Amino acid sequence: EQIMPEYLLDRIGGEPALEAAVDVFYGKVVADDKLAEFFKSSTIETLKEHQRKFLRMAFTTIPKSINVEDFMYDKHRRLFLEGLNETHFDLVAGHFVATLEKLGVPADQIKEATDIVLPLRPIFEQGAAKAKNSAEEEKEEETRTLLKRLGGEAALEAAVDIFYDKLVADADLAPFFAGRDMDQLKHHQRQFMTIAFTKIPDSLDVGKFMFEKHEKLFLMGLSEMHFDGVAGHFIATLNSMGVEQKLIDEAVAVIAPLRPIFEQGAAKAKAREEDKKEEEEQQAHLLERIGGEPALEAAVNEFYTRLVVDKDLEQFFVGVPLDVLKSHQEAFMRMAFSDSVPDDLDVAAHMRAKHYRLFAIGLNEKHFDKVATHFVETLQHLGVVQALIDEAVQHIAPLRVVFEKGLKK
Repeated sequence: EQIMPEYLLDRIGGEPALEAAVDVFYGKVVADDKLAEFFKSSTIETLKEHQRKFLRMAFTTIPKSINVEDFMYDKHRRLFLEGLNETHFDLVAGHFVATLEKLGVPADQIKEATDIVLPLRPIFEQGAAKAKNSAEEEKEEETRTLLKRLGGEAALEAAVDIFYDKLVADADLAPFFAGRDMDQLKHHQRQFMTIAFTKIPDSLDVGKFMFEKHEKLFLMGLSEMHFDGVAGHFIATLNSMGVEQKLIDEAVAVIAPLRPIFEQGAAKAKAREEDKKEEEEQQAHLLERIGGEPALEAAVNEFYTRLVVDKDLEQFFVGVPLDVLKSHQEAFMRMAFSDSVPDDLDVAAHMRAKHYRLFAIGLNEKHFDKVATHFVETLQHLGVVQALIDEAVQHIAPLRVVFEKGLKK
């Protein structure tokens, strides 16, 4: 007695028959006007290979690990969205039967084959509706903000509490929280995460915002290493709350681009602080930058000490109380070096009037130059930087013409 092969594939002719059947079968389906549209964007040889794999499995043993309904739905999901349904299934099944008949497969084996294939028809009956619902759900899921998918405001509230407990317990991060109002920090963190995990306004420059919020900390040494530590605690927080990895990855993708701000933050903050200090210095009056009233008093004392011992100048100080001269000198320098010269004051006329008696006894521009030299040397002696000395000289130099003219009109 002849023993029949166990598997249908062997009984219908094995691999050669399968190869021939798939070729004939696809020749029929692609020639069918009602089916051809579903093959336009596909490579026929690839489809044939997939078909052979499926029939080989169907006509031998389907692994228990494979859910055939899910497998067929997933493979045809795109086509279901294009309109594939049970009517098309019936046409395909008809071509399948006609193929086996053409190849001379006995009727009982054809029935056995169709009994394997026909139970798949409900997948095609329900496929379009299922695919449409699935697509709508996916679209709705995409439109839901990350914040909602993470659990909404309640989850955010809990996450920030856990997150900050981890941060302040980290020895490397704790110094940045010393003396800070934790409730206020948490409030700011929730506000930022609400924006980051919903929609960041187009008007918000996130890089600038983050730098300005952390500028003081950058000056304390905050860097990318601390950012990495914070990010690690953020991930650990979400893990502890049972957030699925896909959402954690999505949240990290929102935050990770901020790392360069922390890489460059310290250098940028230091440069900005220096620029600010320089700007403040430039905006300050020369008197303040030289050292203020104490420096002015010291300068005048040193200045007059030099003047009265100069053989070319001593004659102009005979019989004049030095305290009075020093007081007048301080008043003049205070006015000149603090940009407080009254608008109605003619400085040249004022200087001519103050030195009229001295012009009469020979005071001239050569004496002015000697006085100017002592002035510069006085400031150098007191350690004033050259740039400020040059600026001070610029205030005084225009007065030389008064001494050139002397008593001349």
